[in-house]
Amino acid sequence: MKPVSIIIPNWNGADLLRSYLPSVVLAGQRYPADVELIVVDDASTDSSVSLVAEVFTGVKLVRHEHNQGFGKTCWSGAQTAQNPILILLNSDVKVETDFIAPLADALIDPDVFAASPLILDDQGNLNNVTISIPYFKRGKIRYKSAPLQQLQTPTESLPNPWCTLFPIGAAFAVKRDRFLELKGFDDLFNPFYYEDTDLGFRAWRRGWRCIVIPESRVTHFEKGTIAHSFKHISVSIIRKRNRLFYLWKNLTSPRLLWQHFGYQLLRLCYRPFCFDFKIHIATILAIPGFLKALRRRREEQNHMVNSEEEIFKIISAANMANRQLIDSSSISKIARGV
Repeated sequence: MKPVSIIIPNWNGADLLRSYLPSVVLAGQRYPADVELIVVDDASTDSSVSLVAEVFTGVKLVRHEHNQGFGKTCWSGAQTAQNPILILLNSDVKVETDFIAPLADALIDPDVFAASPLILDDQGNLNNVTISIPYFKRGKIRYKSAPLQQLQTPTESLPNPWCTLFPIGAAFAVKRDRFLELKGFDDLFNPFYYEDTDLGFRAWRRGWRCIVIPESRVTHFEKGTIAHSFKHISVSIIRKRNRLFYLWKNLTSPRLLWQHFGYQLLRLCYRPFCFDFKIHIATILAIPGFLKALRRRREEQNHMVNSEEEIFKIISAANMANRQLIDSSSISKIARGV
């Protein structure tokens, strides 16, 4: 078993740490190798710092004097970490006691960049982007998922690991050296959203895989501070703006990029008839970052092993092979009366 460092970014999440950090501490104690627990506090104004210092004395505390956002908070944790495997967790995630080992084992494969657990909500339902099978339609990268029932199949009996375009930022394991090589989450996406999607795309671009390990499970209660600190309309606009950055940066195919521009123009024309102007605000806010996104697009092209079309095909084919095997096995059991 390889030693791991668990990094929990925190901003005014004292109540969340009090509720869910004990499950992470217990999981670390159950793991047979060294586990380094790191909370990176992003200039909280609540009791987060004193709580960690006084109650969770075995946890390493890293403090930001000024709020820097999710991406840079994770970056501080990655730079501080001493172990070769990083596990990034949101402060509102409760983990199963045995969630570490399956993720660490998956990263032994040299082709794997990141391994995600199954991420469930507080009702036990699968997060619909835990597995993201990408496809391009109407100028956007869209996603299909896989049903939880199919993910119950033991991984060792499948022809492929479950592939996903990106690891969800709420919970995933990654090789530290590769995370540092990619310089972590891109600050283009500050303050939040699409940084994890972009990270996964950059990994696949280099020929590294992002996979999901159903034997590892966590529950995401989605009680983070974004919803409490930002108005709903602001969050929606930031999400739409960052989706534009994501597409401008990662659509390296000229054909797909021009399709995106065409559909974006169409949306700008018809959305006012729906009395929806958020896309206009998001586009205006994105324009100052347009050239920066295109510069980073060129940088990504310098590292290209897989085009986006090839990435889509690899992920789709791997997961389709798994689903076909599961379906054929189910039919066989029915035929045998099992």
